[in-house]
Amino acid sequence: MKLDYIRRWFNEHSRAGDLAAVGILTILWALYFWRVLTPIAANQVSLPPGDFSGQFVAFGAYQARRFHSGQIPLWNPFNYGGHPFLADTQSAVFYPPRLVTIFVSQWLPNGFDYSALQGEAIAHFWLASLFMYHYVRIITRSKIAGLVSAITVTYGGFLTGYPPLQLAILEAGIWLPLGLLGIYQASDIEQPSRLQSLAWLSVSGFAMGVSLLAGHPQTSLFMAYLLIAYILYRGVSEHHTLLWIILALGSVLGLAFGIAAIQLLPGIEYTRLTTRADISIDQLANGFPFSDIITAILPNTLSLWSPLYSGITSLVLAGIAIWQQVRSARFWGITALISLGLSFGGATILFTLAYLLIPGFTLFRGQERFAYIIAYSVAILAGLGTLALLNGRISQIGPLSKALRLAVFGAWALTIILFIISRVLPTPDLDKSLRASSLFMILLTACWVLMRRGISQVNQVWWPAALIILIIFDLFSVTMHTNWQPIPASARQLTTDLVPVALEDEGLFRVDGRLGLGANYGTMVGLQDIRGISPLRLATLDAYLKLPQYRLHQILAVKYVFTDWHQLEVPGSIRAKIEQNGQTWYLHEITDPLPRAWMTYTVMDTSDRGQALGWLSDPGFNPQQVVILSKQPDLQLPQQAPQDSEVKIVSYAPEKIELEVNTPTDGVLVLSEMDYPGWVAAVNGHPVAIWQADAGLRALPLQAGRYAIAFEYRPISFTIGAITSVLSLILSLSLIGYSIMQPRKDRVLGIRT
Repeated sequence: MKLDYIRRWFNEHSRAGDLAAVGILTILWALYFWRVLTPIAANQVSLPPGDFSGQFVAFGAYQARRFHSGQIPLWNPFNYGGHPFLADTQSAVFYPPRLVTIFVSQWLPNGFDYSALQGEAIAHFWLASLFMYHYVRIITRSKIAGLVSAITVTYGGFLTGYPPLQLAILEAGIWLPLGLLGIYQASDIEQPSRLQSLAWLSVSGFAMGVSLLAGHPQTSLFMAYLLIAYILYRGVSEHHTLLWIILALGSVLGLAFGIAAIQLLPGIEYTRLTTRADISIDQLANGFPFSDIITAILPNTLSLWSPLYSGITSLVLAGIAIWQQVRSARFWGITALISLGLSFGGATILFTLAYLLIPGFTLFRGQERFAYIIAYSVAILAGLGTLALLNGRISQIGPLSKALRLAVFGAWALTIILFIISRVLPTPDLDKSLRASSLFMILLTACWVLMRRGISQVNQVWWPAALIILIIFDLFSVTMHTNWQPIPASARQLTTDLVPVALEDEGLFRVDGRLGLGANYGTMVGLQDIRGISPLRLATLDAYLKLPQYRLHQILAVKYVFTDWHQLEVPGSIRAKIEQNGQTWYLHEITDPLPRAWMTYTVMDTSDRGQALGWLSDPGFNPQQVVILSKQPDLQLPQQAPQDSEVKIVSYAPEKIELEVNTPTDGVLVLSEMDYPGWVAAVNGHPVAIWQADAGLRALPLQAGRYAIAFEYRPISFTIGAITSVLSLILSLSLIGYSIMQPRKDRVLGIRT
């Protein structure tokens, strides 16, 4: 059957052809993740515990509890001694697919759990394939090219590597093709009106905004860099005016920021108060070692992940696109090369130039994550190379065949050499390299045969089918088992058996869960932990964690300590002891922990934070009797502390704490909660200013009397962000709706074939 017939059918039945392509991508997705989707427990696999469980499952479970209770999770008291949950970008509180997962989890047997979030993760691979297919299908007018690019990026080494474990990277990254599509369509309209351009540019802004809501700002920043470059490229190549380019840049970035403002504004406020606020160039300069370039053709030889691997056949197709100078291939080739140079971090001069010249570049570590841009660039180039072959643009097969033949001979020689060496000096590393080299040899040989024997028959149906099958065989063979472990998600035990013992105590207390609870599992199970693994933590808390442990436990009102130590520095008792995973864990109960709130009647004052922390470290300092403030309050403090003061916590909720205080003399109320912008206080219904106590807690100077006191978390950044996001979303949807409502002949969102 001739491919021309298929093409005609696709053109006459474009929608049916696209549905067929979507069906193929869906079947491939189900095949790739069949061991996740199967109901047979013996065959099930799951992602390993780590960041996926300790960060994202834990945070997602908290989101689900709060949303199902009709509450917005602005504050989280269960990790880091309390921190602004919404402002921690990786919480992804308002990320739309997360909201869908939380909504659906109401009807799941175990609610929002490991399986629910794992389902969300693999669903993003399906979305990634659809977005990439649609973009490349539009720019090439070829469904086959769209399939090639979609399969390449979805199942290549980058997306299937560490992004599923660091879920925010995966979820922030897949929206790139949708952003590119909006820019392409906005710049491709003949004699467009500004409103028509805005309709498509709003699609790009929406995609960028959703990426920001997914919670990995670095990935979204890389996406922003690429969208800006693409706007400039399309504006110049399509001969648009400077005004159009400025309009495009402003509308995409403005709508993106506006849609994500509900998360961004609190996040910016939080970040400047965290340990990430001041990072040197040396801390940012890490990236790939140069040796990792070999994983582009020999995957899994240097590490478990090979983020630079896009498949041998796809790499050949990308080379064809550049060789044949397919339209836009130069842009994507240059993009891939610049990104590769930046991915090496400080090892090249590109990093220094970017650090000095590019806004936002100074904020993030891990320059190897530029593999994200490389992966998408190579996948798009593979689609363009496929288009060149299908359109018969290669009139002379000789140079291509010769280049591939030389590469095949080199692959065979490398494999033979590695085989001989492995027999003489057998090592696991050599065996790994031999397996990778053998696969490289097989794939390159198959690609050579396909190009040499079939290039004259590209109009036959078998040829593009064989090409796609070869790409699937390549990528599925290399990446299908990356990360996945043969343990059902339902069988994952994330916490130790000490947790139920601590939960038996129904009082208000904190735990130190560094050993035996760990990660952010305090948030998941509902134990107020002073530690956590979120990348962002308050600098004040970081300073506290460097204090002597007994003092840390005092000022943060810790009652239980999870540890592998048999004895603490302060009086206590062992509540429970278990043996788990070859390790002995203890749950200690401190005999006389400090309460969550207390009155003090002696003030030491200093505006020097270092001096305040030094006083706290002094073994003779008693935080229950003395408070450190930045200045002396306007009070008549007694010479001796009264014995009959009373402090009672009436109610405790994440965003609101109510107390009753009775003090016979003037004094200072200290609340063992982290001081943070957005918390407001009222004494007997009258607003008062919150003081910072002991270099990080909250305090209120009080005159003698009886008081009803309320602390509430009402961040203005959330209010402004929410209003901005709602208005931006309405604007974006209105523009898209306007386009959809146009008559078909003028419809901006129609697919050009």
